[in-house]
Amino acid sequence: MTRPIWREQLDELQPYQPGKRASDFKAELGLAEAIKLSSNETPFHPTHLAIEAMRAVASRVNRYPDGSTRTLRRGLGEFLSVKPENIMVGNGSNELIRILAQMVLEPGDEVLMGKPSFVVYPMVTQMFGGTAVQVPVDDGWSLDLGAMASSITRRTKIVFLANPNNPTGTIYGRAAFESFLESAREVPLLVVDEAYFEFVDEPDYPNALDYFSEEGNLVVLRTFSKVYGLAGLRVGYGVAPRQVVIGVDKIREPFNVNTMAQIAAYASLKAKEEIATRHHLNLEARRHVLAVLDEVGLEYASSQANFVWVKVPDGPKAFNDLLMKGIIVRQFGELPFVRITFGTERENRKLAAALRSAFR
Repeated sequence: MTRPIWREQLDELQPYQPGKRASDFKAELGLAEAIKLSSNETPFHPTHLAIEAMRAVASRVNRYPDGSTRTLRRGLGEFLSVKPENIMVGNGSNELIRILAQMVLEPGDEVLMGKPSFVVYPMVTQMFGGTAVQVPVDDGWSLDLGAMASSITRRTKIVFLANPNNPTGTIYGRAAFESFLESAREVPLLVVDEAYFEFVDEPDYPNALDYFSEEGNLVVLRTFSKVYGLAGLRVGYGVAPRQVVIGVDKIREPFNVNTMAQIAAYASLKAKEEIATRHHLNLEARRHVLAVLDEVGLEYASSQANFVWVKVPDGPKAFNDLLMKGIIVRQFGELPFVRITFGTERENRKLAAALRSAFR
């Protein structure tokens, strides 16, 4: 085959580029140790309840999983105090993002999002022939909801709001969100992505579920990949009006969430004390890392997540300098920024030493 056979709108679409594994960098560069702080993963294992549940079900994976995720939907309904029929479950929240775009977009439709924000939003927009309208973040690297509201048109089919935003880790407050809700009431889908919800400690943070109604356009996405430590199993969920859930179920893959993922996610909902401890440990890690950034004179965004967006003199050089000291962070092309995930206490000490060496 000498020429592409895909649809024209896929010509400019680039595959998602995951970060390299720590073992790859160690082998390529001959490093004694490589600490991966680039993918916003939690440094914690799955909860003990999740591990026990997976062990118990391991011998039964010769059977297909529950194709309707009934038990997990019911558990999430009880956990969130919403009806199970308003819950959808995906192979990571990424799958739900893609399905929502697939469900409503026609060529020429607009999808509104921040810039920078989660890289998957413009990808799925382009995948289904839409136009990504990317509104720059404000001077504090937070989503500019006022500017986003002014960018809504009759062609706007979806708005994606990541709160906390990825990659900046910043949030918007209640008043700004409530004003935006009013501005976006005619948009078919207003999707609030709360993947990092469990790490927030700001009292003014607007929990999007508090604004959810069956009659509205609000969809709230969350994941088990972050604080719950199940990134390798790929399971995310959403709360949405019933008609949205029905639409998602029409076009999702059969058996889209595997047995291990369903069982582990359900068990994780019961590990409330463990999750509360992780929240506290992340706050301690955040304070430690931000104090070191202050010490070396680097500017950074006000993080409410398990990572921080850092302004550096030279992005590629900062990435390489830290890499040669055994610390893997996220680079953003030629931009003068890196994103650093908070690790274990030991990993954060190693990070601190690398930052002091590279930037003093």
